[in-house]
Amino acid sequence: MTLTIDQTSAITFYQENLSYVEGFGLTNLDREDRILFSKGKKLIEYALNLKKTIRAEYTDAEVEFLCQTYVSSGSDMKLTQSQFFKKFPQTSHSQSSVWMKISRIRTLDSLFDNDTEWQIDNQIYNICQRIDSNRFSV
Repeated sequence: MTLTIDQTSAITFYQENLSYVEGFGLTNLDREDRILFSKGKKLIEYALNLKKTIRAEYTDAEVEFLCQTYVSSGSDMKLTQSQFFKKFPQTSHSQSSVWMKISRIRTLDSLFDNDTEWQIDNQIYNICQRIDSNRFSV
């Protein structure tokens, strides 16, 4: 998100005057300052909401790497996770997210019928089926 000079000024004004407005109210500012303060507040709220809605999707290459590594490591989930972060060091996926993805792969693994069942997404199912349709089934 690229900001104009006016938007940057509004955000700065909002941040600098937030304590004052919280203490004395918005009506103690001049009309132009109230407008600038409100604009800064809306821009910050917009940026925070935008950040919440952006989620990093797993690429097929990432999921395929997870599945292949899981199989070649003898179903070692921790090793699979650590190898993922070595292969994709700039990833925006969290440790927890990768672990959940690996857990979903394990849910399909017929070697672990009694394991905890996770929700399976189509991407994982299709890639696991392509790698070993006999081993990975619902």
